[in-house]
Amino acid sequence: MAPSRVDEIARLLDWREEFTPEKEWSDVERELGTPLPADYKELLTRFPGGVFRRIVIRSPVATEQDWIKYKRDLDELLNILGDEDLEYLTDVDYGLFPEPGGLLPWGTDGQGGTFCWITTSTDPDAWKIAYHSQGADEWREHPGPTTRLLYEILSNTGEENLLGWDFTGIPVEYIRSPAR
Repeated sequence: MAPSRVDEIARLLDWREEFTPEKEWSDVERELGTPLPADYKELLTRFPGGVFRRIVIRSPVATEQDWIKYKRDLDELLNILGDEDLEYLTDVDYGLFPEPGGLLPWGTDGQGGTFCWITTSTDPDAWKIAYHSQGADEWREHPGPTTRLLYEILSNTGEENLLGWDFTGIPVEYIRSPAR
C-alpha cells in the first residue's frame, strides 16, 4: 500500500511520536454542523496540532481544552472575515460558513493570513482552499486537499507556493502545540 500524504508529511518532519486524540471527530463534526475532509482528520489524528513550517493548524480533537480553543478561534476568525469594515469579502464571491459554499477557516500563517475551505460541495474531500494573504491583501486559491497544500509548503525550497513566500532557509519543522 502506498504511503498516504500524512505519512509523507510525518517522514518530512521526522515525526514518530504516538498520539491519540481525546475527542471524537464525529462529535466535532456534529457540533460544527458539517463533515470535514478525511485528509485533515487523518493529519490531526496523527499530529496533535501545532506549527508546520510557520503554518498554524489547531486541533479540534487533541483534548477538550483544544476543542474549546479551536471553536473560540474559529468564531473569532469568522467574525473578523465577516466584518464589513475590514473588507475581507469585498469584491470577492465568497460568503462565510455556515452559508452554502461559505469559507470555513482551518489554519493561519502566523502573519495575519488565513486558510479556509471553500465549502461548495457536499463532499468535504472535494473542497478547494482559499488563502487570504494579509501582506498582499488578496485571496488566492489552491485545489486542495489540505495535506497536499501542507506537503507543498513543507517541501518547498523557493517562492513558488500559494503563500508567495521564499522558503529558502526556513527550517522544515513541526512545533507541537503545548500539552494542556
